[in-house]
Amino acid sequence: MTVDSAVFGTTALSVDEALAGLQWRCAQGEVLSFAACEQRTVPEGESTALLVTDGLVRVEGLGDPQDLAPGDFLFVPHGHGHTVRALSEAVVLRVRMTPAGTSGALDALPRRVLLTEFTEHEPMADALLRNLAEAGGHPHGVLRDRVATLIASIAVSSWHARGCAPSRWLLRVDDPGLARAVAAIHAEPGREWTVESLARVALASRSGFAARFRAATGQPPGRYLSAVRIEQAQRMLARKDVSVAAVAHRLGYGSDTAFGRAFRRHTGVTPSEWQRQRARG
Repeated sequence: MTVDSAVFGTTALSVDEALAGLQWRCAQGEVLSFAACEQRTVPEGESTALLVTDGLVRVEGLGDPQDLAPGDFLFVPHGHGHTVRALSEAVVLRVRMTPAGTSGALDALPRRVLLTEFTEHEPMADALLRNLAEAGGHPHGVLRDRVATLIASIAVSSWHARGCAPSRWLLRVDDPGLARAVAAIHAEPGREWTVESLARVALASRSGFAARFRAATGQPPGRYLSAVRIEQAQRMLARKDVSVAAVAHRLGYGSDTAFGRAFRRHTGVTPSEWQRQRARG
């Protein structure tokens, strides 16, 4: 499960407050059947909720490619374009929706909310999504919008409860430029970010951006980036099938040694020690 963005600042929202500020309109539900190796591109625009009911598909264009098996769920709240490619014959349920109004909580959502075994963990949301998708057409109406909102809210709540969200994702800032820069760091923690490149994302000068970033987060951009990388590394290392070398590469470290030094500086132990401790505990 991938965490892709956060909005940082001084005022905290509760999860309930964040969900109360998220409203969605149902645009269309559909059942998509894929032949093996067939792919379909979802263009920029409407937010999308996907549920795989049969086969195996790979989603590309939202960060690292991600394989989804039956029962897995993907929510793309900001309408980023992506590609769904079938690795076998597959069936995918899709509900297209649009956010109703604007909300700081919406800005704080990641590029993607990915939940494995969604059908098992959230059977009610699974049933609601199936009903919307299988109804087809271009439905309108308050009831369908409320169902779409409930599906999205359950997904975000589950994403948070299952430990996928960064610890401070509900903190917000009133500076849109800083919010874009922080979201970019969380979206691509392995990218070779510099103060200059982040300032460009924030549409700010280098010196002005660095000062505003430190004032909002309490630390310089480089240190914040490092903390995000280590937080992401811990989630990745919690999986038994992921090697330290693979994590170092994906998070942009030039060598295992550099990754080990950074990890130990933040946690007090090496990545291998942390992984062994996690396995025992």
